[in-house]
Amino acid sequence: MCPCGLKARYAVQSCSPPSYTEPRPVRNLRSIMRITWMDKVINKHILERTGLPSMVDLLIRKNIRWTGHLMRMSPDRLPKQVLYFQLSSGHRKRRRPRLRFNDTIKRNLKLRDIKTDSWTSLSQQRNKWRATVK
Repeated sequence: MCPCGLKARYAVQSCSPPSYTEPRPVRNLRSIMRITWMDKVINKHILERTGLPSMVDLLIRKNIRWTGHLMRMSPDRLPKQVLYFQLSSGHRKRRRPRLRFNDTIKRNLKLRDIKTDSWTSLSQQRNKWRATVK
């Protein structure tokens, strides 16, 4: 039987070992820890055993650090102007609205348990901001 539950004669055509689909660092950790895909250990457990953060955590941390850097920039810099940019005319299509950068910031701040009403003043103090993000 294949891990996905298909019979052996169809397994070659439809299934590939998870090592081809998982991120490279986790694949390397699996080989170091001698865990094969047949042991059915998920990536989350491997990262917990090693104490390493997941890729999502790393991306959220980098996003929040960049946001703090943006807040400390002078107002005449282009990245800060783009952060507060508003369109004067035009409209969006009917459907689910696209996610804006400000919405992503608020979501990431909530995931890190940082208050969304006072984060701008906290970001002005670089050392405290870096400690909060970690």
